[in-house]
Amino acid sequence: MRYKLIALDVDGTLVGPDNRIPPANIKAVADLQRAGLRICLATGRSFAETMPIWQELSLPPCEGMIVLGGAMVSEPATARTLYHKPIPLPLAVEFGDALADAGHAAMAFVDVWRCGFDYFLATDGDADLARKQWFSKMDVKVKQVRRLGESAEMPAPLRISVVTNGVCDNKPGQLAANLQKAFAGRLTVHAILAPNYGVTIVEGFVAGADKYSAIRYVAQAENIKNDQIIAVGDDINDLAMVRQAGLGVAVGRRCKQLADTADFVSDDGLASFVSRLLDGEFD
Repeated sequence: MRYKLIALDVDGTLVGPDNRIPPANIKAVADLQRAGLRICLATGRSFAETMPIWQELSLPPCEGMIVLGGAMVSEPATARTLYHKPIPLPLAVEFGDALADAGHAAMAFVDVWRCGFDYFLATDGDADLARKQWFSKMDVKVKQVRRLGESAEMPAPLRISVVTNGVCDNKPGQLAANLQKAFAGRLTVHAILAPNYGVTIVEGFVAGADKYSAIRYVAQAENIKNDQIIAVGDDINDLAMVRQAGLGVAVGRRCKQLADTADFVSDDGLASFVSRLLDGEFD
């Protein structure tokens, strides 16, 4: 087979709306491993949120795991950070203030492996919503500050996000669009449904921090070329990897922009695509 590495998004690609991996997808991943492909999880989740998926799939312990939408690559066996692209602190503070002006409490995710904290939560804005809808559902260490950058302990964060009430309406999308315009060229901002929490978050990353850049970091260690990489996803934060991989695949309830970009659209999901791949359809 011409392909050597397949990058798999988690939510909406591997994991269903019930936050479980369907048996067909578990089998598909096992079939890929038997065929000799390296499996690289590439998700917007944090390391801690992704580990149960990695464990259930029985993936290699030293294979780089792409988390936080590509802002970080972690090693499952040790939890150490192999690669990261943080937001410069002055820019992070500016973005946090813009979120506060819009009425939202900024949640700054930092590298817990390096600094011992997971999040710095700005209490300006709707901090109670963040505590109730986000932090109550995970086991993380949170330090509260009035605004980002106020604490000398805070390093440059990897992601800054807010929880929004809008799940079915377009308010998160409009907020993301406004912020993307205001921070064009400096940050990448988008609205993402977090199905495992039942909320929509608006999140910002430093420009250039995306899943494909992280995939290239993982691939270069084995001298894997671009045309030997497959990327499979379903949402806007998968766009860079699906667009730039040797074979980009959109699955599930993919967003229109991703479907328009992908080389192949699998209406029947990941397992169906894997079956066709291993049958040689894409060689």
